[in-house]
Amino acid sequence: MPRPNRVTPFGELVAVPERGLVYGNRGCLHDEQGRIRRRYAGRRWIACRLEFRGWHRGPLLQPGRFTELFFLDEATAFAAGHRPCALCRSGDFRRFVDLWRSQHPDEAKVDAIDRRLHAERLDDIRRGPRRSSSSRSACSRRSIASTFVSPG
Repeated sequence: MPRPNRVTPFGELVAVPERGLVYGNRGCLHDEQGRIRRRYAGRRWIACRLEFRGWHRGPLLQPGRFTELFFLDEATAFAAGHRPCALCRSGDFRRFVDLWRSQHPDEAKVDAIDRRLHAERLDDIRRGPRRSSSSRSACSRRSIASTFVSPG
């Protein structure tokens, strides 16, 4: 049975068997049984490489550890509100910070960036999606699921 740890471009968590090309986290979102209990835990939402230095984490959704999330690609991770990881994607992170600094010169430190991104995510949550409700209902879970990469 698929776990609800695939992230749509809208930031929603869905359970589909396919896995994406980008890995990330929002902190520990699950309980001891692996059930998702919250949308986020903290403001540092990152998007990581699937493979880095041969590190392997298993099994998924360990109690008390961060919840492993998967995105179709980097564009999906950005759309969902995640930024590049400073450790495993350091080059992408530096480019992201450089671009950020060009638009927000007073917010160049990572904590300031994460504070700003999180405030914008919360604002989006309060306001709701920026599309009509009819277009949202037309986008079924099956069509969202089809955006993920099949493991085979």
